[in-house]
Amino acid sequence: HDKGREVEVVVVQPNFEPHYQKFQVSPQEQIERFLRLSKEALTANTEYLVFPETSFNAHNLPDVEREQTVRRFEDFLLNYPKLKLVTGVEAYKIFRPGESHPRTTRTQIAGRDTTYWEAYNAAIQLENGADSVPYYIKSKLVPGAEVLPYHEALFFLKPLAEKLGGSVEGLGTQPQRMAFASGSGKVAPVICYESVFGEYHAGYVRAGANATFIMTNDGWWDNTAGHKQHLEFASLRAIETRRSIARSANTGISCFLNQRGDILQPTKYGEEAAIRSTIHMNDEITFYVRWGDLIGRLAVLMTTVVLLNTFVKGFLKRKQSTAAGFLG
Repeated sequence: HDKGREVEVVVVQPNFEPHYQKFQVSPQEQIERFLRLSKEALTANTEYLVFPETSFNAHNLPDVEREQTVRRFEDFLLNYPKLKLVTGVEAYKIFRPGESHPRTTRTQIAGRDTTYWEAYNAAIQLENGADSVPYYIKSKLVPGAEVLPYHEALFFLKPLAEKLGGSVEGLGTQPQRMAFASGSGKVAPVICYESVFGEYHAGYVRAGANATFIMTNDGWWDNTAGHKQHLEFASLRAIETRRSIARSANTGISCFLNQRGDILQPTKYGEEAAIRSTIHMNDEITFYVRWGDLIGRLAVLMTTVVLLNTFVKGFLKRKQSTAAGFLG
């Protein structure tokens, strides 16, 4: 049986086609679809509502609570006193004059004024009565689309990066994993590609996460095996950490996963959906969370020792045979 306190969660799959439709549908229409789907599944007992990666655009992280979209959903939350909304957002930060700029800084020149800013793929948590809006910045970035390694040397790949929807500068990151805290517990705000990496995901649990929310946008693969394979990684993350998972995909497969990695209530590719389930908030730390890929590293070390031993023995045996033949 799953361990921990039970919490009711609703996951929304809005199904905006990511290549074209999401950029053609107005922000107001997108918000209305999220609200409609949410209302279909929410109850008075729902404690979390989860939206997918980059659900909303252009949020200034230092002042995110001032954004119109944020205020709209804060008003919506007033109808559900227990509810917290965890959602992915496209975000940015504008640097003040004299503030140091990281490598990922972008510039915008208007007349004599130059603005320095940094772009993010982020997640936020909205909660009734909260004094501020916590945010997390995605830090395991997709090569090409979100980060271009050695971009100064590989400047000729700029057209490819832009075609993939990215830029030479790439996105900003943060150094540590974190968990969104509330009266219901702590949840890991895992964004898309981050769910592929086991030790990386364990960092959220070491930061206190009792459950994991994966926000993703798997429509970039279209209806191929890619979005299905991405989902299977979530099963591994649940097993490694014994954390329940709520997975919200813009399109792809949204679902819940129990602490054994079983996939529950999976949606279909290309459909609008809102699903509701009870997950468990576990606070126990597994061997994997504590030690990571220790067993794998030990296996690599032992294999290396065995191979070296075999090589050395073979080399010495051939050397002895050669010496014996020479003396004979």
